[in-house]
Amino acid sequence: MTRLVRSASLTHFAEIAAQHGLNALELVTEAGLPTACLSHPDLKIDAQLTLALIEQAAAQAGDLAFGVRMGERRRMSNIGPLAVALRDEPTLQHVLDVLVSHIRLHNEALVIQTERLGDVVVIRLDLLTNQGRYFRQGTELATLVTLQNISLFMGAQWRPRMVCFAHVPPPSLAVHRRLFGVPVEFGHDFNGIVCNSSDLHAPNPSADPLMARYAEQFL
Repeated sequence: MTRLVRSASLTHFAEIAAQHGLNALELVTEAGLPTACLSHPDLKIDAQLTLALIEQAAAQAGDLAFGVRMGERRRMSNIGPLAVALRDEPTLQHVLDVLVSHIRLHNEALVIQTERLGDVVVIRLDLLTNQGRYFRQGTELATLVTLQNISLFMGAQWRPRMVCFAHVPPPSLAVHRRLFGVPVEFGHDFNGIVCNSSDLHAPNPSADPLMARYAEQFL
């Protein structure tokens, strides 16, 4: 089964590749993707090939933080129409409900789930891949972008408890600590973000219920 992702997922790929002396156009062509994916964010491209591209670029660059570097300056608009829906939701719980229900419009390979455990909530992120292949770079990028979108909604003062990954840590955590801004732990049995359950009810003072309804209909 071919799952698709908006080519906006490759935002800043060429820039980070160039910093490591890599030719992004050559990498994209070798990966079997259209070169237009580097300039047209709304193209629907093969998610598996896209994940493999980022993984290959990270390997050639010798940079285990390649994926998160790509996400450093992402804005909410990067997720396309989903951003229209998120900005007018009344609480974080509603934001997560929209992401769980509609993330496929941005990335058909990404699954977001929430699990409440006492006073904490785990926002789990999983990538559906062929033969169960694990993509470290794509997992870290998707987690950072999700965290950034939630942070934009919650405000600059908000911080989750931690970010967790199932894979082993890189030799240096400096980049991850800087970009995530919270404790980052590795070797867990899931990938995701852990926050306080009370955060789910944090109100959005600028929410417009009517606009949120229009956005839902649009999606």
